[in-house]
Amino acid sequence: MVTVYMLFVVSAVISILLYGAPKAAVKVGFGLSALSCFYAMCHFVANMGMNDSFTLIGDFLYAPKFALTPLGNFFSFVVVFIGFASSVYGMSYADEYVKKANVGVFACLFSTFILSMLLVISADNVFCFVVLWELMTLVSSFLILVNDGKNTLKAVMVYLGIAQIGAFCITCGLLIIAYYAGSSEFSAFMNVKMPMGASATTFILFLVGFGSKAGMWPFHVWLPQAHPAAPSNVSALMSGVMIKVALFTLVKFTLYLPLSVYFGLAILILGAASSLFGVLYALCQHDFKALLAYHSVENIGIILLGLGTGIYGLAAGNMTLAAIGFLAGCYHVVNHAIFKGLLFLCAGSVIHATHTQNMDILGGLAKKMPWTAVGMFIGIMGIAALPPVNGFVSEWLTYQGMLQGAMGDSILVRYAFTLSVVALALTGVLVGMHLKLYAVIFAGTPRDKKIWENAKESPIGMVLGMVVLMIGCVGFGVGANVIVDYIMKAVNSITVSGYDASLGSTAITSPLGSVVSTPLIAIILCSTMILPFIILAVMKANRSKPRETDPWACGFKYSPRMQMTGGPFTGDLRKIMEWLFKGNKKVVTRNYFDAIEYHNHPKDIWWGMIYEPVIKWCMKFADKIGIVQSGYTNVYTLYILVYLCAILAIGYFLV
Repeated sequence: MVTVYMLFVVSAVISILLYGAPKAAVKVGFGLSALSCFYAMCHFVANMGMNDSFTLIGDFLYAPKFALTPLGNFFSFVVVFIGFASSVYGMSYADEYVKKANVGVFACLFSTFILSMLLVISADNVFCFVVLWELMTLVSSFLILVNDGKNTLKAVMVYLGIAQIGAFCITCGLLIIAYYAGSSEFSAFMNVKMPMGASATTFILFLVGFGSKAGMWPFHVWLPQAHPAAPSNVSALMSGVMIKVALFTLVKFTLYLPLSVYFGLAILILGAASSLFGVLYALCQHDFKALLAYHSVENIGIILLGLGTGIYGLAAGNMTLAAIGFLAGCYHVVNHAIFKGLLFLCAGSVIHATHTQNMDILGGLAKKMPWTAVGMFIGIMGIAALPPVNGFVSEWLTYQGMLQGAMGDSILVRYAFTLSVVALALTGVLVGMHLKLYAVIFAGTPRDKKIWENAKESPIGMVLGMVVLMIGCVGFGVGANVIVDYIMKAVNSITVSGYDASLGSTAITSPLGSVVSTPLIAIILCSTMILPFIILAVMKANRSKPRETDPWACGFKYSPRMQMTGGPFTGDLRKIMEWLFKGNKKVVTRNYFDAIEYHNHPKDIWWGMIYEPVIKWCMKFADKIGIVQSGYTNVYTLYILVYLCAILAIGYFLV
């Protein structure tokens, strides 16, 4: 455990020492990060079901203690797995930042970011956790600024603003638990006795605090702003991993509280809303990195559906339901990290080749970028939950858990689980429409000849990073039986159920009569994809070379502009959900013979409803209190004196 953390410290130090050698920093800095992640992967897999801890030597304030449970080992594995692929990718990708930023600092921050997430997972004290949580936020904001593009500073300020509100809520919640536990050590938080009112208040604080970092609706507004602004390998870490760290801590600290079934139902409902709103907003994006960011909101919702089911099962005393829920949530944690990391790396590859994030001006890139096209296709299959890719297995487990939960005794419980099933089903249907991401960018003919002619496949390092996650997408889908046994080591540490998720006499089974981990279903569904080809072979269909010609264009000469762009894929949906997709619409007409341009940029209504009024009020309040900024030193001294007197008076009466 100590060795793992020290490797990242060494990687960061060596990277910053290469401050004046940017080309060496690209290979050495990110290469060392990749090696550190690979060693850490092996360590966490080998110790998946074990507990581990260590205490730093020294007595400055206190000796920080770090501890890992089986659940912590699992989440740490997710961090370093995506970190490994992103680091390999960065060994070639960071070359384009040599002239824009200091690559040595970039590599140093990258290793520090991975280390900060690992330390947050293992922190075993309130003070240590809060400091490391803020470090993780600060380092990630610096990584966003590496790109230094348009609106980057605004994205960082929005991110930091929401993060600080979340950190305040988290700190308050931890201090409440520490008050009732009589200690700030997490080991003392086990089975803490506290009133249900205090428990509910703490849970709400955690839900807001960790939910804001995780990108849960309605605290998601920073995601579509920060991810398009960040470098693509950083986006893969933030979307694929950092938001999962927030979910880990939400589960970890919630389980310290006296549980109520309403805690699980609240997470379930927020998960349903996040999944549905996330996919709806993703459908209308033209910036494909913003589209992927909204998909993170959607998938965080799916994970919350599983975790909410698990927490409800624990509170209700139904260990089977708890095991199913936590298994589904944890499996989708790693699945989303893999396919979302892959999609962000593929998006970075497209940007690297075309220098644009607007999918509507691209097309036909599959011939120029075959590896990126295959990676994007596999990632879309994963996000659409299509077998045999990994997303199918975890969503199937989520359905199993919620369907079993819908058989509860309470009408409220039945309605909550049933509506969540409906929300997940609608999400699955709408996600299928995101085939547009592949179709518009890689299929068809080039919409911009100049971009297409200059496009080429990414360097070998970027391709290898994508290949690692491609293998992960397929492997975590096909090898579901093996994977769930590893995940159950973490789940059993929560539920104390002793269940085995693989097929057998000790398997988790639901009253619905199906085994939870059902790779057989994936195999059956996958086989149906081969059926048309078998029919064609048996029927001995015409195998002559097809005739190639331009599509019929109503008597006009065919033009690439006649191809469907991202907008028409969701045109009807935007009309139905116009109240949700309010935005800037503009029609540009020039001369009679010039093409008409249609611009439709949807805005997040939650930004206008919740955040803009708060920002305006803060600005007005700041203007009002600006009068105290007199500029005179003697006045500021008076302020300090009054403040100290007030503190002394309050301390006197409290003591």
